[in-house]
Amino acid sequence: MKRHTAFFACCLITLLVATAVSAQEGFNGPSTSRTEVPDRMSQTRAVTVNQLSSVPHKSYVTLTGIITQSVGREYYTFRDSTGETTVEIERSIWRGLSVSPSDRVELTVQVEIKRGGRIEVEVKSVRKL
Repeated sequence: MKRHTAFFACCLITLLVATAVSAQEGFNGPSTSRTEVPDRMSQTRAVTVNQLSSVPHKSYVTLTGIITQSVGREYYTFRDSTGETTVEIERSIWRGLSVSPSDRVELTVQVEIKRGGRIEVEVKSVRKL
């Protein structure tokens, strides 16, 4: 019985020490308030599909228009007044939102310019207007 009690006490002490050490992991220096740290997604500018080719690689921009159809697993056709493009929207981005081709949406996207000038548009957020 004493062995079990001693073993339990050792395990408990080890757990408490490990918890205290893990609570100190990460950066432990001065910090600024959240409002002073720029968030690239919150500083997006609105562009049209036609302007996507002039956006710098890995830029965040906002598109406004409609999603006309699904063209495969996570790929959709997006259209605005200037044209259409294929966008990638992962399942987690939808967050329970239901959108039809009659709904106007605002997409916050990251634009990647691939070799040969091919443009990939990855949606980071969807908002129904």
